[in-house]
Amino acid sequence: MKINIISVGKLKDNYYELAQNYNKMINWKITSYEINYSKKIPANQIKEYEAELIKKYLNHSAYKISLVIDALQFSSENFSKLFGKQMMLGKNIDFIIGGAFGLSNEIIAMSDLNLSLSKMTMPHQLAKVILLEQIYRSQSIIENHPYHK
Repeated sequence: MKINIISVGKLKDNYYELAQNYNKMINWKITSYEINYSKKIPANQIKEYEAELIKKYLNHSAYKISLVIDALQFSSENFSKLFGKQMMLGKNIDFIIGGAFGLSNEIIAMSDLNLSLSKMTMPHQLAKVILLEQIYRSQSIIENHPYHK
């Protein structure tokens, strides 16, 4: 299984180190695409601008999951079942993380699943680290590894 994580903004400092640690533990192939945030674009146009950049990295045959606040929330066990199902179908997964203004309606509409990590707002850097931890936890559940107790 190949997993792409497409996010607006770059990981820095401790977030980067945490992400690297999880990337090393995950056996599935993960590729991160980090889109630079542009301060030159007016706030009312930023989501559409970022959507055009995000679309360049989407694998159109992959199962697309957008991270948004107002969406379904899964337990770790159900999240791992989602991976198991996509693996059985031979599908790759694209995760999409928006910037400070979130994702455009176009990106949300083209997603196969809209997923919320929490009802609370969090920095995109933290969302990416939490996502990586949950991917590792899902792998652990699928492989009966003791990480998930």
